[in-house]
Amino acid sequence: MKIKYFEYITVYLSVFLVCVFVGVIGRLVLLEKGADEYTAGVFFWISTGFGVLIFAILSLFLNDLAERLVDRFLKAKKNESPESRIPNEDVEKIEEERQDVLMKPVLSENKNSAIDIEQIREERQNAVKNQNQARIDAAIRYAQQEFALYASDDDLKQLGKNIIIYAEDINFEKIKPVKVKDLSNLDLYHFGWNIWNCFKVSRQDRAAQFLKLTFADALKDVEQNSIKTHLKDDEQKGTIKIAENLTLF
Repeated sequence: MKIKYFEYITVYLSVFLVCVFVGVIGRLVLLEKGADEYTAGVFFWISTGFGVLIFAILSLFLNDLAERLVDRFLKAKKNESPESRIPNEDVEKIEEERQDVLMKPVLSENKNSAIDIEQIREERQNAVKNQNQARIDAAIRYAQQEFALYASDDDLKQLGKNIIIYAEDINFEKIKPVKVKDLSNLDLYHFGWNIWNCFKVSRQDRAAQFLKLTFADALKDVEQNSIKTHLKDDEQKGTIKIAENLTLF
């Protein structure tokens, strides 16, 4: 605040001194022209006072005008957006680049999300395949143990192939018959129910058809519908009994 007053005093004092200097020059000129001391003195004070008055009036209006001009200039510059000083083509290019920058994370996220979903789907498919394969292995192992004493090696291998056809829901035309000895129809029924219960890939009608085609010779005199109705008869009778979980074998 004191500095501002000092600046004002300095400015007005300088103006006053200049006006005094102009007044003195004017007084001297009048004296040289032959004017008397009184007239020269009056001119000195009038010119000095007039100079100071003119400066005060000009400074008052000029300061106000200058402040308005400065404010208007600053507002215009503030309102002027950076894009307005850039050619339209450059603005469009900048906007495209900005959109690209904004979209890259979104595209990257969507791509990663798609990869994650595909990976999850693949993992689930592999898990289902592994689970199904584990059941097939258990069923074949169970069949080999149950029929080891009642079928030849070739028939045991074919029985395993027939189980795979049933488990993977392949056309039964590829099933080949297996010969067994010393086993009753009840044993074969129990075996059929155990295989059906292990996979449950179809209704028991298909399990009965599987038995009819696999043990074609042993069950040649039994109707497929009859096989279905007797799959679980006398659960704990016979050589092959009902087994709820083949993985235990």
